[in-house]
Amino acid sequence: MTDTRHADEMFQKRLSLFYSAIFLSVGCYLPYFPLWLSFKGLDPQKVGIILAVPMIIRIVFAPLISIWADQRGDYRYILIILGSGSFAALLFFLGVDDFYPLLLIAGFNAIFWSAIIPLTETFALAGQRDHHLNYGQARAWGSASFVVANLAGGVIIDRYGPSSVLYLLISSGALIVISALLLPRPQGKGRLRAAVSEGRFSRTEIKALLNKSVFWLFLVAAGLTLASHAFYYGFSALHWASRGMSSWTIGCLWALGVIAEIILFVFFANKLRRYNPAKLILIGSLIGVVRWVGMGIDPGLSGMVILQTLHAFSFGLVHLGAMYFISTAVSEKRAATAQGLLATTGAGVFMGSMVLISGPLYEWGQSWGYFVMAFVILIACGFALSLLKLWDGRVLDEI
Repeated sequence: MTDTRHADEMFQKRLSLFYSAIFLSVGCYLPYFPLWLSFKGLDPQKVGIILAVPMIIRIVFAPLISIWADQRGDYRYILIILGSGSFAALLFFLGVDDFYPLLLIAGFNAIFWSAIIPLTETFALAGQRDHHLNYGQARAWGSASFVVANLAGGVIIDRYGPSSVLYLLISSGALIVISALLLPRPQGKGRLRAAVSEGRFSRTEIKALLNKSVFWLFLVAAGLTLASHAFYYGFSALHWASRGMSSWTIGCLWALGVIAEIILFVFFANKLRRYNPAKLILIGSLIGVVRWVGMGIDPGLSGMVILQTLHAFSFGLVHLGAMYFISTAVSEKRAATAQGLLATTGAGVFMGSMVLISGPLYEWGQSWGYFVMAFVILIACGFALSLLKLWDGRVLDEI
């Protein structure tokens, strides 16, 4: 019993560390990488293209890598490979200034980065069952490191300039590799070795999952809602900077949204498991409409402070709903593949499309892009409502 408890505690700590490393990198990338690209002399349209290409690449590589992970079963091994490849790709950015080389390197990095978060989520959901992992707390450590990256990044950039963004990304990439090496080795239990005993994952089985109308409703509802954050991710920092805000203020605004998300994860994640995941997605989507309309009005700093707290719902609640849907509705042997398909649609097809149009939208009317995102998330609400009506809570294999 003592050995089991020790193993569970070790799993919780090491996975929390890995989440922290991942989101330290994301917390540097999302708000500040567009600033670095602008510093390199790229216009908003080219910035949008470079931000979108990794998401488009994710369409192909996220499901392929996820299927490979389901076949192999050892997610730790694959996470080490992906983290190392991404770190190597970041080093290629050094000394590069022209658009096409930057685009090529961003695409190369995306091949490795495409499945890191989906596989980590699969790893975590497995640990939730096999090691009594508190998913909300583990994920909250990632959100906390995101806040640290927002705040510390703002201070560093204000002092040393936008060129420092790349060095922040390289440093956080190195931490991902180190923390991946520290992840617990699979013990042959549950989803940590999910597909090893199941044989190879056939196209027929993949098609069986995609043929479920309920699964498609889920992909579109969650995917569109998460993708509606594209304009915010790509151009909020540039927009706020054009309004005279310092990098520190921008970092604080980003951090505020994630702090609200942390509160949701730490104090409410386990309690929310008792609710229908489709209902969580629907509620988060509806609140997301309010958030983007409010940001489109451009209410000033005080209004932005209020609207940023809604990130706990437009992203956090929808994310929890998506994770709980996969853990409830998808069989164990297809967990990583389901995560990969969500990444392909939400963070790939939908997000890539939204980022591509975000550059022209920003040039056209700056904050008006938020109204387009509000319309996108309103469509997602319709799919979430349909999902709530049609899914009866059963595993999709049984439907």
